[in-house]
Amino acid sequence: MRDILLALFLFSAFPMILYRYHIGALIIGFISFMYPQSNVYGFALTMPWLDYFFMTTFASYMLWQGFKDYKHHYLITYVIFLYIFTCITTYNAFDVDMAYEKWVSFTKILVLAYLIFAMLNTERRINTFLKVFVLSIGFYGIKGGIFTLLTGGGYHVVGPPFSFFEDNNAMALTLTMTFPFMLYFISHADYKLERYFSIFCALSSAVAILGTQSRTGFIAITATFLYYTWHIKKLSKALLFIVPIGMVALFFMADTWSERMSTSTELETDGSFQGRVEMWKASYRIATDHPFLGGGFDVIYVPQVIAKYIPSDLEPLAIHSSYFQMIAEHGYLGLAIYLTMLYLIFHTARKFHKATRTPGKISKPAELSVALRAAIGGYMVMSLTLNMAFFDILYFLIAVTAVADLLYRKSENHVRNKISKEALSIA
Repeated sequence: MRDILLALFLFSAFPMILYRYHIGALIIGFISFMYPQSNVYGFALTMPWLDYFFMTTFASYMLWQGFKDYKHHYLITYVIFLYIFTCITTYNAFDVDMAYEKWVSFTKILVLAYLIFAMLNTERRINTFLKVFVLSIGFYGIKGGIFTLLTGGGYHVVGPPFSFFEDNNAMALTLTMTFPFMLYFISHADYKLERYFSIFCALSSAVAILGTQSRTGFIAITATFLYYTWHIKKLSKALLFIVPIGMVALFFMADTWSERMSTSTELETDGSFQGRVEMWKASYRIATDHPFLGGGFDVIYVPQVIAKYIPSDLEPLAIHSSYFQMIAEHGYLGLAIYLTMLYLIFHTARKFHKATRTPGKISKPAELSVALRAAIGGYMVMSLTLNMAFFDILYFLIAVTAVADLLYRKSENHVRNKISKEALSIA
């Protein structure tokens, strides 16, 4: 029955997409973020929904809009440059067949992100897209928060099966990157019900991050929250969130959670951390031998790489760091490109923040800028221990940042030109 209901819901969107192409971008975001097919078990689970919606949305876009009002952005140019570089590293990979699968996955992520950038080119559309983002991930945040309270944090909170945030660490990263936008809609909800939902969603998601038992996730959500509240000058009100979350951590979480968090200060005896250090050393050795192009996607799992670079007494593991992932897979040059991209996101968001800043209060665009920077900051913290250099949400937020920069700097220039004309007319 659930398969039929989901299929009817999704199929009913096709006529609307043919009439309003941007609805397709919202549906694509909904499927990408929520992965609703993970909640069914029949035919709807295996259907390539994203492929169907992409083809329909692209066809509608070309029919009604095309590229006549298209505005490009340097962030998109830079991401394309990163993609071209990964094409080169994939072609020269140690194992091309193994690297090809991840390259295809990255290609799909960028195509969908570019579609969002091209179609969600108004403030209303980008605001709606962010609501879809919060609702989709917030569903799992609420679900995970309730589960954590009921079980006392004795079990890991994980994401939906087969999704890009299936394991507990990826779930913590996803919730951390969504959390600032939940806070954003507390201040900028269109209706009171939305505001109350955003508060509940933010509290539940914070508890769910505790429930993932991700040590880096705990640090990242704390840093993200403090960064956001500091920049919107509401740090004192942050106690309204910190106190209840702290009470949950102290009185409801099981001993297993406390024990796992305490190992964060015992790195020398933490076997998990020491295993990660060995994988970082192996990544460094790979990059030293191949500094410009690395070994290609998933190089750490190539048999000859395992034999040459990983100690024989260590089982090959994920690299568990986006930064070491980049140097192993794409060399030091790839790492430089990746870090520059992260800097450009911050720089772009700060730029339209300054352009829309008003004395005495923080404007809606300025707070959106803070939310974007907080999300990317949380991502950078968690990337220290997670190999998520090609994480889906990162590239969707790049598209949002580029659209926001175009929209708000354009409106600011319009206001300035209007003021200049009025001054000239008076003179």
